[in-house]
Amino acid sequence: MPILNEEELENKIKELSGEVLKVRNEIGEKEKERESLRNELNKTREELSAVINQLNNKRTELGSIKEEINKLRKSRDDAVNTLKQLKNRRVELLQRIKELMDKVRKYRELLKMINDLIGGKPVDKDKLKELIDKLEFEHEISPTDPEREWEFFRTIQQLEKELNAAEVLSRIKEYISNSSQEIEKIRKERTEIVQQMRDLYSNALANIKMQLEELKKKRESIVNEIIQLKSKRDSLKARRDELKVKILSRSAEIKELRARLKELNDELNKYQLLLAAARKSKNLVVKKQEEAKMKEEMKKKAEEGLQKLMKGERVSLNDLLGLELDEDNEK
Repeated sequence: MPILNEEELENKIKELSGEVLKVRNEIGEKEKERESLRNELNKTREELSAVINQLNNKRTELGSIKEEINKLRKSRDDAVNTLKQLKNRRVELLQRIKELMDKVRKYRELLKMINDLIGGKPVDKDKLKELIDKLEFEHEISPTDPEREWEFFRTIQQLEKELNAAEVLSRIKEYISNSSQEIEKIRKERTEIVQQMRDLYSNALANIKMQLEELKKKRESIVNEIIQLKSKRDSLKARRDELKVKILSRSAEIKELRARLKELNDELNKYQLLLAAARKSKNLVVKKQEEAKMKEEMKKKAEEGLQKLMKGERVSLNDLLGLELDEDNEK
């Protein structure tokens, strides 16, 4: 490195001081930027954490809604199966009613036919039995008469025929009554089944359908919210990663600037030492020059004093000492 004079050293120190100040300002700005980025990163992390919590809550809520939907679907399927069973039972009852009505119709036709055979007059079974018993008793106690015997048998046969017809009529009427009662009972059961089906469809199924529609709308709304939250989460993650990269970049820049600042400070210290040394060297030169000048003046005075002494003039001791001092210095 070439030797620089004091002015050049001062200029160099001034230049380096300016660079040091500039680098320090740059470091300050970079640190402010990094701190701002760190604050933004913390804020982004808080927002990301809040969004993730919201996302988890929405997923939990969505899971609950799906469970409710599955339960309602099972209830709906159970209700539909019940409706099918009731419908099948209703069809069975209707078929049974048709069978019974057909049987009653046939019984009524048979009843009409028997009534026609017996002349359509009402028949009392108990009276017929009493009459038959009475005739048989009279026949046993009466004297034997072939003509009356034959008349008795014809009468008995007719009465027994009427009694049999009466018993048949009674059984047919009983069949018709029982069948009619069974038909009425079945009709009542069928009416109850129809009402159950209406209630099941109008109340249970309609209510389940309404709840399912509401839950599906809510599910769709939550799914849309989850999609939006995922998008926001991904955006915040991207921003977080971007901020991390920027912070690392600022830290690297600050590290480089601090290394540069150290180099500048080292160089500045070096030139300050050189300036101090130059100034010290300059002071020594000036001092030596002043001392030499003083010695020269003292020597001159001493020589003048010696010449005066040689001429017999009075000379001060100091003038003579100046000469002696000069001789001692020369020795």
